[in-house]
Amino acid sequence: DKITFANGDAGFIWPVTSPQRMTAIFATGIWIGAKAGPQRELRLAASTYNTHYSPGNIPVIGQIPPSSVCTDPSWRGYYVHLNDPSLFNGGTRYKMAGGSQYTFNYDSWASWPVEKGAPYVEVNGIPGYQPAWDGDRPGIGNGMTARPEEILFMVYMDYTNCTDSIHTSEAGLPGGSKPLGVEIQQIVFNFNCFPLSDMYFVKYIIINKSSLVWDSTFAGICSDSDLGDAADDASGCDTTRNLGFMYNHDNNDYSYGTNPPAVGIRLLQSPLRFTGSNTDTAKLPYDTLTGYKHIGMTTHNSFKNSGCYGDPDKDTSAYYYLTGLNECGQPMINWITGQPSKFRFSGNACQRTGWYDSLPGDKKNFIGSGPFVMNSGDTQIVMSSFMITRDGGNNFQNVCALQSLSDSALKYYYNDFRTCTPIGIEPISTEIPQKFELLQNYPNPFNPVTKIKFSIPLSRGVDGVAGRGVLLKIYDVLGKEIAVLVNEQLKPGIYEINWNSENLPSGVYFYTLITNEFTQTKKMVVVK
Repeated sequence: DKITFANGDAGFIWPVTSPQRMTAIFATGIWIGAKAGPQRELRLAASTYNTHYSPGNIPVIGQIPPSSVCTDPSWRGYYVHLNDPSLFNGGTRYKMAGGSQYTFNYDSWASWPVEKGAPYVEVNGIPGYQPAWDGDRPGIGNGMTARPEEILFMVYMDYTNCTDSIHTSEAGLPGGSKPLGVEIQQIVFNFNCFPLSDMYFVKYIIINKSSLVWDSTFAGICSDSDLGDAADDASGCDTTRNLGFMYNHDNNDYSYGTNPPAVGIRLLQSPLRFTGSNTDTAKLPYDTLTGYKHIGMTTHNSFKNSGCYGDPDKDTSAYYYLTGLNECGQPMINWITGQPSKFRFSGNACQRTGWYDSLPGDKKNFIGSGPFVMNSGDTQIVMSSFMITRDGGNNFQNVCALQSLSDSALKYYYNDFRTCTPIGIEPISTEIPQKFELLQNYPNPFNPVTKIKFSIPLSRGVDGVAGRGVLLKIYDVLGKEIAVLVNEQLKPGIYEINWNSENLPSGVYFYTLITNEFTQTKKMVVVK
């Protein structure tokens, strides 16, 4: 559940179109802690740099998985693309990010592991999963019919290597307890449309597969957000938005330069608590539940490698963080009011008022939610959006821009992402062009959909199979990047892509085709 490469490099590269590699998050992971059984024994599972989790499920409630689960190669991540017809049966794409080429291996829709719990969208009305381009397709679950650009599905549990061994302790990996017996089905997805193109979504389906009741249960997300140079970061939270964030302490970063971005995590759906009251409701994209309430973000912490705010290596210290205390089990004190607070740096960082982070450093962000009770077999869902922006103009105003972006994430989530129409690119001819060409979009002016056609030739020194790196980007009249429609290796050919502007105002926009040998820009007009 992390975003770190196997070689230890940070995995959150942004912006991907930059010729230099700039990263904003080094690693993330989910922590779950509870008092288990009649003895209320602390059990905790975590993941940040290393992990207590192993791929696989817990087949029988209350039993340790057999070793065959941990040796079964089918328990892996399944990665599909939903808007490129040529990837319906899987395939490989080469994409550029931060000046380097990365290989993306997509699975076929037919291999989508419905039998392992992977959700799908029922389209053809026939019971069961029958994948077809215009039929049943991989989904994000709970009856949501959204069609993201990509979906990644995986299952893991905290019986490390299918044993009941005590969880390992090391810096950043708080161990010492027995396994919880938790199974997590994780779904990660993204959209390539404005304003969701600078965020991705993570859904954790948390299942109590032990035979014990979990009381005083908390779930949290730990993020080592390194904005370029990790040593000059500051953290904060917005309690009204269930948002934790990291921003640059000053307006210049060694990696990002001036106007460094802000990055954040917003809880879109937190665990639910049953109240039984008819006056309590919990709004979800697919339903409104009466007698329940969202617990929301109940703590925010920021810690680094020092004192009572260090990387916890013990289960007790991590549980303190989950409940809103510092690593030593003491209340966090608001520097401004002198009063205890469960939300560290909850002032207005955008306006620099109240209790905001005034000391730069290499820090981790942590948001938690609880307490709640999970009986054996119970399920809770935690849904979050990870987002980044530098649209504010400076390091502090980028926090304001991040807050606004997080509001968009919540709005689209509650609307089942219905107005985020997918972009589709497909080759329209087997002819090999003789030259680069970017054609005028049509129709133009348009509302809201237009087509953009371009040609990629075969030239000396370019692999005709792997193709060449191609970028197709949209800008507004101020030069702000609105969308990246194409960022991948394309074979020589003639291509056409649909672009939907329904989330943008009327006005003039520009689209630019970029390769190592060719750049061209054309104007188009949105009229509403």
